Amino acid sequence: MKELIKVFTPNQAVKKSTIAGIVVFQIVLVLLLWIKTSSPLFPKPWEIVKALQNLFMRDEFGADLASSIRLSLEAMVDTVIISLLISYATVLPFFRPLAFLISKFRFLTLVGLSFVFTIITHGGHDLKVWLLVFGMTVFFVTSMVAALKSIDKLEYNHARTLKLNEWEVTREIIVFGRLDVVFEVIRQNFAISWMMLTLVEGISRSEGGIGTMLLNQNKHLNLDSVFAIQIVILAVGITQDYIFGILKVIVCPYSTLSLEKK
Repeated sequence: MKELIKVFTPNQAVKKSTIAGIVVFQIVLVLLLWIKTSSPLFPKPWEIVKALQNLFMRDEFGADLASSIRLSLEAMVDTVIISLLISYATVLPFFRPLAFLISKFRFLTLVGLSFVFTIITHGGHDLKVWLLVFGMTVFFVTSMVAALKSIDKLEYNHARTLKLNEWEVTREIIVFGRLDVVFEVIRQNFAISWMMLTLVEGISRSEGGIGTMLLNQNKHLNLDSVFAIQIVILAVGITQDYIFGILKVIVCPYSTLSLEKK
C-alpha cells in the first residue's frame, strides 16, 4: 500500500518491480482500448502481428532496413563532426555569430530546401545524407551552445588556479568536461534523424529504405502494414537510443553519479 501511495506522490523513488507492474498494467490497458475500438480504419493487434510476419518474410525487408540504418549513421557521423567544430569554435568570439545563425535555421523546413540540396549534391544518396545532416546540425548546435553557456564560471576559475592557459581550460572544461553532454545530444539528434527518415527517403527513393516502404504501403492504404512498419521503426529507434545510452555510461561513468532518482 505504501508503494502504491508513492506512485501517486511527486518526486518519489519506487522499486523496479513497481515500475514493471505499472508498465504491464498500462500496456494491458492500451491493448484493451485498442481491441474495443470499432473504427474500420484502425487495424486490430492481430492484424498488425500478421502484417509483421509478412514483413519479415519479404526478402527486401532486411536490405531496406539496413539501408536506412546505414543512411542515418552516416548522417549522424557527419553531423557530430560539423556540429562539434562549430560549437567548440564559439569559445572564440569571431565564430559566435555563425553558431547563432545556424541555430536559427532550425525554423526552416527541409521540403523548401530540397531543391537547393539537389543542386549542390551528387546523386540521391548524398541528397538524403545532407538533408539529414542539415536537419540535425541546427538542433545539435543549438543544444551544445546552450550547454556550453551553462557552464559555471567557478569551473573556469578553478582550472585557471591550476595554472592552465585558456586553450587548456577549453580542452579540460569544454571538450573533456562536457563529453557526457555530447553523448546526450547525439541521442536526441539521432532520434530526430530517425524521425526524418521517411521524409528524405520519400524525396529520393533510388536506394529503397524502410521509409520508402512505409510510403508505398501508406499510398495503397495498407494500414496494417503501415502500423507494422511503424512498430519496426519504433523498435529500432529505441534499440539505437539504448545503445547510445550504454556508450555514454561506458565512456562517461560519472554522468550517472548526480542522478537523484532512478
